[in-house]
Amino acid sequence: MQIYLQHNKWTGAIEGINVSAGENCSLIENDRVTKMLQGNNMQDYIVFNGELLKKDNVLRVPLEKKFTNIEYGKNATVKLNVYPDDALIKVKINQYFLQELIDPFQFDNIQFVHPVLKVFLHSKKSPELLGTLEIDLNDYIKYGEYKQDISTVLSKVNIEDLVFKTQRCFEKYAYEILESDRIKIKKIDRNLIDKDIHLEIVKFSDWDLLVRNHIHYWQEFDSVLNDKITIFFTDRKNRNKLETSFSFKLADIKGNNFIKIKLPWQHIDNIFLEDKEIHVNKKYLKVKYTNENTSN
Repeated sequence: MQIYLQHNKWTGAIEGINVSAGENCSLIENDRVTKMLQGNNMQDYIVFNGELLKKDNVLRVPLEKKFTNIEYGKNATVKLNVYPDDALIKVKINQYFLQELIDPFQFDNIQFVHPVLKVFLHSKKSPELLGTLEIDLNDYIKYGEYKQDISTVLSKVNIEDLVFKTQRCFEKYAYEILESDRIKIKKIDRNLIDKDIHLEIVKFSDWDLLVRNHIHYWQEFDSVLNDKITIFFTDRKNRNKLETSFSFKLADIKGNNFIKIKLPWQHIDNIFLEDKEIHVNKKYLKVKYTNENTSN
């Protein structure tokens, strides 16, 4: 007799026993399942290619036939750190996650069903293949790093137009553009590659200001969407003299072109913003002021 086991597509971890036929389900001999359950160690088993297997030193993961674009992000099993100033890509693989997919006590002798990860470099503007990264997992486990010079690639394409594609054998891949110096590694904000502004404060009428959105890559701000953002206008000759201020959250403006700010009524006749300095309380934001009030 056979029963269906439901399992995770990427890790093979068992997620359901004796379920109805469906996606990511495999027919397994009932006595094999009974033996697993008697040992009370279901977490030590995976389903791979329709078989129930006890974890050992072999990393068994699927390989997609289709090509997938690698998205921009911070956390992934396979992470590409791109350093355009150094014309270099460094690949980081989460080895702790790999240990969860095998018997962790056999990690020193790990073997791979798919021992080479391939990443293909393209341009957004052309289908031409610009380069290939081939990460030998055996070498990566041995040496703990993989890096590749991409100076030839960057001579053909701007960094913001670079596209990474792969046939996934892990669920999560990501890339991030970084700049390096001798002291620290600092993330490049992609919103500032072609322009020098995140938010524009616009005087729209005698009574209203607009906060106009110039942020395109919101992934850069996922962790700070609920921070309190305060805009200050101070006297140009005396930065300690506050003229007016207002606050909002980035979450208020995400998905919109602008939000409207009504000036305090007592400031309307007394504030001339053109001779004031504009400041923001968060160093990660760049703002500027524009007067579009046609009634002046």
